[in-house]
Amino acid sequence: MVVASVRVFFEIVAKEFIKGEKMQNNKFLVLDIGSGKLRLAELEFDNGQLELEDYQEVEYAGFTDGAFIEDDFLSSCQKLLEDVDCEEIKSVYVGVPSEFCGQTIKELTSTFDAPIDLEDKTKKEFLKYAESEEVISKINDGIVIDVDIINLTKMNNPSSDESSSNSANIIGKVSYIFADKEFLDKISSTFEKLGYSDIEFTSSINAQSKQMINKTNRDIGTVLVDVGYLTTSVAVVKGEAIETLRSFSLGGAHISAELCESLNIPFKLAEKLKRKVLLTVDPSEVDYYVVSFDDKEYEFQASKVNKIVKAKIEHIAVMISKCIKDEEFAYQFVITGGALNDIKGALDILSTKLGVVAKAEKLSFDDLDKPEHSAIISLIKEASQKIYDNIQLPFWKKLCNKMKNLFKF
Repeated sequence: MVVASVRVFFEIVAKEFIKGEKMQNNKFLVLDIGSGKLRLAELEFDNGQLELEDYQEVEYAGFTDGAFIEDDFLSSCQKLLEDVDCEEIKSVYVGVPSEFCGQTIKELTSTFDAPIDLEDKTKKEFLKYAESEEVISKINDGIVIDVDIINLTKMNNPSSDESSSNSANIIGKVSYIFADKEFLDKISSTFEKLGYSDIEFTSSINAQSKQMINKTNRDIGTVLVDVGYLTTSVAVVKGEAIETLRSFSLGGAHISAELCESLNIPFKLAEKLKRKVLLTVDPSEVDYYVVSFDDKEYEFQASKVNKIVKAKIEHIAVMISKCIKDEEFAYQFVITGGALNDIKGALDILSTKLGVVAKAEKLSFDDLDKPEHSAIISLIKEASQKIYDNIQLPFWKKLCNKMKNLFKF
């Protein structure tokens, strides 16, 4: 009976493993949940080469103050996924917006008995400890989605015993980013209703910090600001992790709303006017912005419009400054997202108000090359690296992972 059970066990594992290995293409989805748009990328690894099979985006009501404005998330996802065959998709990677995330810093200590240094091998071992259930179970604020080491310090153990002279305590400063359980459950249930089961989450701003900031600037310290449609995320990046994470409900749509209210015009017209704004020069009283809307042309005094837009950008700068400590103003500032980068001269206004030099950064992948694409591209790169690493695993490791997934141990 035992022999038969063991044989059946390994037959199931072998069939599942072979089925997975026969998949020449590893297809996966990446979803960026913006505060005004949902962006979905369908990708696959074909013989080790990452290919963008399809990209779609759809506007929806979005979220603000840590909650969705309307209950249109499911229908919007359905619209994005209507042409996707879920049976061909291996996994779904979802970027969690900062408004649904929190962050905490923990100082952990672990003892290593062998001769050690603070290079990659030790960092990997320490990270395993930091990600262990023993540690994570003590974080009760939400569901942990990202764990990163800010720095490690080695403390040698004084001992007269020669056999333990090489042992040392490693003290690590670790960043934990956790997400709201209700939010994760909503996203998971949405995809499960659409036929997807393998869903992974990561912090969207954390993915951007890893893909947009090089090691030198991470070591120096960088403030990464993603100004979106309705919300703004502010992350202080130090070492290999986010040291401070904040967000507030103010973005590009609020600039349009201010124009809408101040000039008494429709919101959609205000959106078009905002795209015309040029803050790099001081307009005279006779300069006007001309905007076509609903088969009509509208003229707006440029100086008045610029004053309105400038005031709202300065308001955003004030909110950014409240998210960080005074000493962090010495760090460099990187601005991503489309809300400010699409307004000519906006970063100069922001820099002046903050008292720093804020520079724009963006990524490019395939045909995606706008500042507003930085989040989805960062998530694509993070997800693809995980999948590629798994493809490169040795046979025995793949088999073990398959067994764990099948039998949940």
